Amino acid sequence: MNKLTGRLFSSLAVMAACLILALAYVQASDDLSPKEARKIIATMAGIKLPSSAVRVRDVSVMGSSATVVAQVETAFRFVKDNDGKWRVAEIRTGDRSWEGVDMLMRALNAQKAERARAELETLATALESFRHERGFYVVAKDEAVLEDQLNPRYLARIIRVDPWHKPYLYEGTRSAYTLRSAGADGKENTPDDVVVSK
Repeated sequence: MNKLTGRLFSSLAVMAACLILALAYVQASDDLSPKEARKIIATMAGIKLPSSAVRVRDVSVMGSSATVVAQVETAFRFVKDNDGKWRVAEIRTGDRSWEGVDMLMRALNAQKAERARAELETLATALESFRHERGFYVVAKDEAVLEDQLNPRYLARIIRVDPWHKPYLYEGTRSAYTLRSAGADGKENTPDDVVVSK
């Protein structure tokens, strides 16, 4: 196998692994069947795969969620960039349909931004409870100090990292605060930041 073929197979394996991991966690009812899981996976994120392209290996239900281990078969279209390096440009979402990977990443990042906002709102609610009881917000320039002050009395679970696996940021004075996720690009004060402040 030459270097190019090896890189192509490596890239395909990485993309397939990422897709399988993204599919692994699915909200479920008590009786999620493999057939229902296959249907949900085949139509997630606006993608319409043939049901034969999804093979459910295991469904494990735990309360109101389930872990589904599935194998997804699809095709990837590669292109060379200006530097002569191969990259994934499109993924086949049906018999003849192709979707740009950039579009799929935007959809995934939008979903992550919603989750980050929900987690920041949870932290903001805990901060309001702290202020109501003590008369001021947590004074700190560090999210870890914030968590130490809020958990467990005001915040049942620790929320330290955002959906992009970067630490949430906190800066607070006695009368105001800013909670922030740096977003998909991981850089502060850019348009994709998720911010809750008072």
